Amino acid sequence: MSEIVIRTASARQSDIARRAQALGIDEALISELVDAFYDRVRANPELGPVFAAAIGDDWAPHLQTMKQFWSSIALNAGSYGGRPVPAHHKHLDKIRPEHFSIWLALFAETLRDRAPTPEAAAFFMERAERISESFQNILFN
Repeated sequence: MSEIVIRTASARQSDIARRAQALGIDEALISELVDAFYDRVRANPELGPVFAAAIGDDWAPHLQTMKQFWSSIALNAGSYGGRPVPAHHKHLDKIRPEHFSIWLALFAETLRDRAPTPEAAAFFMERAERISESFQNILFN
């Protein structure tokens, strides 16, 4: 019979952070991925105008926020304290459900080009897919 092991949230978070480090995921990689990804977003004919309307010309604060967000997601850095759902909810007049599949495709392209290994890319994609699904459920259902 197998033994049931109960682990704390803190232990699970530490495991995720250790796994990320073992995959070569660190703050420098996250910064590079965020910058490269949002270059693609800005150039995309569907997403670019949506983000431009929300962000305007000063992308530096948004990029910094996204770096903190992804550091918190991937490394459990705790550096993100924002509220992403209300931030997106106020732009529902421009956001459509199909934008999320474009977002995921651009993110996957960025990971294929920039992630150090396929395993690191999968680590990020798993989280991106959950984020996408969660946002769609909250915003459109």
